[in-house]
Order: sequence, then C-alpha cells, then structure tokens
Amino acid sequence: MRLPDWPRQRRARREPELGDREALQRLVPWCESFSPTVGIADGEPPDSLLFDVTGLAPLFCGEETLVAHVRQEFGRRGWTTCLALADTPGAAWALAHYETDRGIPPGSPIIVPTGQSRAAIGGLPIEALRLSPGCVSDLNDLGLRQIGQLLELPRESLAARFGAAILQRLDQATGAADEVIAAHHPPPEIEAEWTFEYPTDCPDLVQQVLQERLEQITRQLSSRRQGVQELVFRWRCESNPPGQIKVGLYRPSAAARHLVELIETQWQATCRPLAEPITSLCVSVTIVAPLEYYQQALFDDLRQQDNPRETALLVDRLASRLGRHSVVRPRLLPEAQPELAWRYIPLVGEQRPAGSAPLRKKKPSRRKSSEQTIAAHPGPLTRPLSLAAKPLPVEVVSVAPHGPPAAFSLSGEQHHVARAWGPERIQTGWWRGRSVGRDYYRVETGDGQWFWLFRQLTDGRWFCHGAFA
Repeated sequence: MRLPDWPRQRRARREPELGDREALQRLVPWCESFSPTVGIADGEPPDSLLFDVTGLAPLFCGEETLVAHVRQEFGRRGWTTCLALADTPGAAWALAHYETDRGIPPGSPIIVPTGQSRAAIGGLPIEALRLSPGCVSDLNDLGLRQIGQLLELPRESLAARFGAAILQRLDQATGAADEVIAAHHPPPEIEAEWTFEYPTDCPDLVQQVLQERLEQITRQLSSRRQGVQELVFRWRCESNPPGQIKVGLYRPSAAARHLVELIETQWQATCRPLAEPITSLCVSVTIVAPLEYYQQALFDDLRQQDNPRETALLVDRLASRLGRHSVVRPRLLPEAQPELAWRYIPLVGEQRPAGSAPLRKKKPSRRKSSEQTIAAHPGPLTRPLSLAAKPLPVEVVSVAPHGPPAAFSLSGEQHHVARAWGPERIQTGWWRGRSVGRDYYRVETGDGQWFWLFRQLTDGRWFCHGAFA
C-alpha cells in the first residue's frame, strides 16, 4: 500500500571527469537550498547527489518547475546533470544512470508519476540495481538482463542463489523497503588538546590534564544527551614520533573518569609509560551515540539482578586490557553449513542505533525462531552446544548401507548407539562452488553420551561434528 505522501527523490549525476567526493561535498551546502536533506550516493567514483523533496513541489509550483529550477541552477555553475524524480532513491538513481541508454536525450529530466516506479525501472538493465559486479555477472550468465525479469522470479530462489542483497535492492527500488537518504553534513570536530609550557614526564600532571580535557568533551556531549562510543588519544614527545591510542566502548559513556581509566589501561598495556617527556596531547571523539538511562533500584534485593551498566564497564575494561578483538560475541549468519553459520564480532567500538541494547532480552517476533521450534518438539536439542573446530573422522557400523549408525569408533574409543534421530540433510547449492551434502544424525550411546554425526553424500565417509553437553 502506498502512502499519499510517499517520499519523492531527486538525483543529480555529474559527468565522470568531475566525479570526485571532495567536489560533491563542497556542493552539499549550496544544494540545501533545494532540499533540507541532501546526501551523496554510494559509488566509486562518487558522481551522484540524492535530494529528498517530499512535500516541496508546491513551493516550486509543481514537480516540473522544481526539476527545471534545479537543472537551471546547476547549469549556471557549469554542471552537466541527469535528473530523475521518482518515489524511491533507488528508482531515481537507476533512471538517472541508465534511462539515457534507451534513447532519451542527455540532460532531459525524467519525472515518474507517483506509484509508477516499478513499471518505470522494469526495462532497465540489472546494473541499475547497484549490485556487485560478481552478482551481475552471475545473473547475466543465466540470461537475466533486465530488472523486470528479476521481478517475475520467486523471491525465495533469488535469495537462496544470489544472497539477500538482491532482494534488498529490489525492494528499495520498488518501495517495498525504506531507503533513508543520509544527510551529508561535515561532522563537528569534537576534540580537546593541550600544549604544555614545558615538556613533562609527570604521570599525575598528564592524568590531570587528560581528565580536564575529557570533562570538557563530556559536558559538551551530555548537553546533547550523547556519549563517547570511540575516541582517539594522541600525544607528542620531544624527539620520538607521535603516538596514539584508540579506545572503543561497549556502550556510550559520558563519564570522564571512566574514559581516563580506559586510556590508562591501554597505555600501560601497549606503551612504556612516559618514556620521554610529553609536549602536547589531544583527545578526539570519532564516534558518538545517544546515552542510555536506567532507573535505579528501589530495594536492595534488586541489586542482584543483571545490571547492564556494570556489564558494560566490565567489557570496556577487558577490551582496553586485552585488546578490542579479544572481547567478542558470536553473531548468527543465514548459512546452512553449520561451521559457517556464525562469526565473532568485537563487542566494543561498534556504532549502534539509538536505544539498542545487545544484552537485553528482545521481544519475541511473530516468525518462529529455532528455539521456539525446538521447544515445540520435546526431546534432545537439534544442535550441540559446541562444535568441533574441524569435523573428526569416525568409523561407523550401520545395519543398512545408508541407514543410521549402530556403533562407531571415535579417537580409538568404541561407542554403541542406543537411540538415533535423523537423518537431517544439509546441502549447499551448486552456486557456492564446492557444494556440501551431509546427512546428520543425533545419537545417544549406551553410557548416556550424545553426539552429532554426519555422513558425506559424496563418498559415504562419517564424521563427528560435535557433542551435546
């Protein structure tokens, strides 16, 4: 369903010889006379500007007059533009880039009526979806040349063969998914520096100056209800090259003392403290995020419950002492092959949306999760809590050639199977290159142990992929 006031996007593309990001950045303040939201489209080299002109057409006596005014003003400054006005940024970008390939004179503006973006982009080449070159090549190999051909195919098969990115681009172009234009404003420099009258090697003096600079920064951020997510501490010495330390936080913080402790911890772990007198220091905030507020407990017995703030302080200290990539958490990936269905990501230094809380319990979604599916079917877990780093080969005895195991030998130890569940077939597609095909069994041995075994479909060899604790 379309909203009556659906966002209308305008996009200007410059000639390739002028397509550098620095020049586009200089244009942004001037372009804000046409729209309060002006962004630079992704691309290499960057050659596009995106305007959000929702509800602005009446101010210019109509969309045609608005587009003509933009074209005229760019022409006065010596710019050659291709203009497109459509319901979505993706459709406007596609039309401005590729509609000229279909016989429209260069420089002629393109205005798509409201609700007609899907039909307007149907005949454009699939390159207009801003897909990766590898994805475009794979689609062309299958004879898919136009966006309209993709729109007629089942969505499930597209996602399975080419990834979720292709569905995202299709939805953004047709309006099924929102695509927000990120207004490009030069980020305000949040930093504080200090030059000592004489070089100093006194740790107490350096700490005092550092805390004063951080208090100055945190006061400025607190007034905007923001905190530090990542900062860089730099210092200069008399003769040695300047040094720097980057500190990332799990949750944004406006506590100057906490930030000083993190800097000192990392400094002592990576540098030799004050090996030479310091002449100046500077603290720069590279990532800010909204602060999160929590109501204090009314009774003492509530203190035993989980405290997100204390957890965040612990994570910050561990990351400063051990390193950012040593404090991680697993993230699930949409991958059928078990050993590729997750990866580790650092807990600190990530900019999260406002109000996000990784350690809080999320509200259950309407779509069934794997945990809900397991709970709905009583019995053993369908996945072990831990997987082997590499599947271990086992010798299996089966009653039937392709049936469940009756006994197996793992690391020289014999196991007799009391019960088995399966098979569960996990198989990757041919587009993955080296395909994987396995039949998994959950088995219980006579002494009460649980294992996750699989048989390779290609050669019939058996492996143990994990154990249920």
